[in-house]
Amino acid sequence: MLYTLSLALPELPAASAEILTAAANADRGAAEVVAEAARRSVTVDLDGGRCRAGRVRIGGAGTNETRATIEIDFTCDSSHGRLDITEDWRAFLGEHYQTLGNLRTPSGERQVIFGEESRSVTVDIDRTVATGWFDFVKLGIEHILTGYDHLLFLVALLATARGAWSVVRIVTAFTLAHSVTLSVAALGIVTIPDRIIEPLIAATIVWVALENLFAAEPDRRRWIWSFGFGLVHGFGFASVLGELGLKGATLVRGLVGFNVGVEIGQLIFVAVFLPALMWLSRGRGARLTPRIASLAVAAIGTYWLVERIFVG
Repeated sequence: MLYTLSLALPELPAASAEILTAAANADRGAAEVVAEAARRSVTVDLDGGRCRAGRVRIGGAGTNETRATIEIDFTCDSSHGRLDITEDWRAFLGEHYQTLGNLRTPSGERQVIFGEESRSVTVDIDRTVATGWFDFVKLGIEHILTGYDHLLFLVALLATARGAWSVVRIVTAFTLAHSVTLSVAALGIVTIPDRIIEPLIAATIVWVALENLFAAEPDRRRWIWSFGFGLVHGFGFASVLGELGLKGATLVRGLVGFNVGVEIGQLIFVAVFLPALMWLSRGRGARLTPRIASLAVAAIGTYWLVERIFVG
């Protein structure tokens, strides 16, 4: 059995990104540290027996690369039955990490998520499973609600919105745009490396936040920026499906279901954020609240931009 973990370096704690980069570039000491962390962080049981962790390989993280991979070979005494995977990378990736898994077994493929709510997964590898619509919808909802850069972008877009029609135009433009690029990227029609997309996503956040602070009427043509920058964010969404390695009809189901899930998650966030923004914007907060929100978003976006350019 082979366990493979793909990591976006700009999203890791600085110390972990540094040691992982060194390990991928043949630093023996760093490689030993990463290998030991990997063996501590992942355990696999099959049919009630513990699988033995073997060789650990570290790849990627070369010049201008923003991703690295960790591969662990596991040897199991059985080849059938219940598969239990426990993954806890908190010591290496931080408390709030989340990983997406694609389990390939003779009975088919299935997608799983490891995160704060669930550090372990149990599946029957002999049971035939179909990757259904609901699984991908759920994945899309969870991705948008834990995708803090996309959520901050929505905060910046809506911070200065005036009226329901403005909100509808902004959200619709963003939805249409990222649906287009999510589709063309997931289908392999257009591919843009993460080392370009990730800094661009951060740059869109900074741009919109600064426009909120310095433009005379930032809401006037906000839907145009929402559409243009939404195209960039769509490529970011597509990386999730790309990591799952879907093909054929499963890819189509994944694309449609994931996109629907993203929209549902986006609507959930807007439904929560807008009432809170309206409540905070009463009276003297009408001018102060959007400015404070935009300053916070600009600061966080700038940090991500610098990190993704120089760390990646």
